[in-house]
Amino acid sequence: MSLNPIRPRALRASLFLFMCGLSACARTAPLESVMNNPLLGDPRSWCIGRFVIDRPVHSELSAEEYKYWGDKIDFTGHISPGTFQHKVNARENELRTKKRTTSVSYKEMQTKGLKSMIVETDIPWLEKAVSPTPNSRLLIYKDDGDSADSLLDEEGYVLAGTTMLTMKSLLRPVDIQQSIERTTDVYRNITYRDNWTVPAERGFCINGALIGGPPRNSEAAEQTIVLLPGRPSAFVIDMRVAVDGYRQSSLLKTLPDLRQELRAQGYSHNVHILREAKRQVAGMDAEEVLFSIKEGGVQLFRFYLLAPGAPKTVTQPHTDIQLILGATNDSTLTPEQASSPVDEAGAIQIWDTLLGSMRLRPGAL
Repeated sequence: MSLNPIRPRALRASLFLFMCGLSACARTAPLESVMNNPLLGDPRSWCIGRFVIDRPVHSELSAEEYKYWGDKIDFTGHISPGTFQHKVNARENELRTKKRTTSVSYKEMQTKGLKSMIVETDIPWLEKAVSPTPNSRLLIYKDDGDSADSLLDEEGYVLAGTTMLTMKSLLRPVDIQQSIERTTDVYRNITYRDNWTVPAERGFCINGALIGGPPRNSEAAEQTIVLLPGRPSAFVIDMRVAVDGYRQSSLLKTLPDLRQELRAQGYSHNVHILREAKRQVAGMDAEEVLFSIKEGGVQLFRFYLLAPGAPKTVTQPHTDIQLILGATNDSTLTPEQASSPVDEAGAIQIWDTLLGSMRLRPGAL
């Protein structure tokens, strides 16, 4: 269920998949008091982007997304050098084999109401292939030949230890050489890291790797953490470099819209605001709204925080954080299974503890 109109599309999708998967592994657990909170046991430092939180060791990462200096990053773990080379060679061969298409007009077709047709040329998709570092390969290509000025696809592969990164972006044909130089600068600073190891070197943490070097003008990290596997308990962090327009963002000013959306969901008489206030998170000014919802014997908590951040600095990113406790619209769960695994006091304790642990990683810059 969507409560926040400012939630990004990727986050809505990840939460939808998360909630849909709960019924397959749900188990019953009683409400717990603050003194015995099952969602906060055994905290350990966890790196996301250039920040750190104290995450429970028993929690699980269910969704994540990263962007760095214009590249969208995908990753695969447990990849050997031989497997990496095979995958990259296969992709490069595919791009060399495929031929670009173009649109061709025929006068005789116009009499039939057709203006053009798509035909295959003799030009391969692959425009350029280089190895910025010994353990990387950069492939630049496009699939059509209609315009010399059309954007190219840039697809880079990097092996950091046993982690394979796939980095994708678009670029103009005139920027090929500049992009190769930029890519070389980035790739040579990518190193492997164990996910539970917080690095001391400067850089940007992603799954299975650290992108070192100086801060860039475009970084984004999003993670959904299931605090108690098998129960509806998601802590969601979405951080990206702030822009000037974000300074006008206000969670408290959108509160009437949030309440109206809840009314549309049928919760008009069962929604209570536990807290609405300004606060700080990781040294940033922020706003929070904490909802308690009771519906059909199911206890839900929906907590939201928004920090607009400061433009042109990675130390104060635009930050959207949510705590999702309890599931709705799942007929396979009993009210006890669908309810939050903790009561109101426990939910607030989780929220304040996790937010209070969030800080800029020492040495990240």
